[in-house]
Amino acid sequence: MVLVLPDRARQRKIPTWLATPAIIGALVFTAGWLIAGRLQEHYNPRSDYISSLAAVGAADPWIMILALVVFGVGVMFLGAGLVHVLPGRMGRLGSMGIVLSGVGVFLAGSMRHDCGVQLPECSLKVSLGEVSGYHAVHDVVSGLTFVVAGVSQILISLSVSRQNGWRYLRVPSMVSGALTLVLFTLMISALFPGWVGAIQRTIAVLACVWVSTFAVYLYRASTRGHPPDASVAPGASPEADLLTLAAKHET
Repeated sequence: MVLVLPDRARQRKIPTWLATPAIIGALVFTAGWLIAGRLQEHYNPRSDYISSLAAVGAADPWIMILALVVFGVGVMFLGAGLVHVLPGRMGRLGSMGIVLSGVGVFLAGSMRHDCGVQLPECSLKVSLGEVSGYHAVHDVVSGLTFVVAGVSQILISLSVSRQNGWRYLRVPSMVSGALTLVLFTLMISALFPGWVGAIQRTIAVLACVWVSTFAVYLYRASTRGHPPDASVAPGASPEADLLTLAAKHET
């Protein structure tokens, strides 16, 4: 008798703590830029970047730094959890991309700008190259994070397209990833200099909604003991499926 195990039987149980930090991180991040933006004088959320709230000289930079770090850690945990439940090459690549996105957010919070880039004197320093390595690294890491996050969401969308339970996230994930890439392109194109803050916040909201939604699905997978994409008929059990497969492959 040959016993062929379905994919879900080979899945390891996913700890719930891989999903919970992502939801907490999304909430902390959103609250962070809302609160810090209100406390910062002469700050316009429509035209100013979120990272300016964590820059040297900001009113309460620790709020935004903490928010970015917590969100980054949460996204890393989410990516680690998705690695266990999303099948195929695209699922694994997308999940690892989410982990890298979390690392990028964490680094963006740790390596802050020397000054608020919305200020004329700061823009002059940047154009003259009179900024620290931390400032430069922040810009590079932030740009890469936007791109990796958008591409990863698209890859994950393709990986869940045929899976029960997760397939309902296919279109939202594809839309979120595509919008992230389009909005990031607009943000760095200088076509709408007075709206870069609003564009960045739109990307941030998309990211938080995406992260929270997938974290909820991951939490459901961890509490059920098997991925929610498993096709288990109502009233049936994984054990019954194994017996059925064993009978079919009996030799």
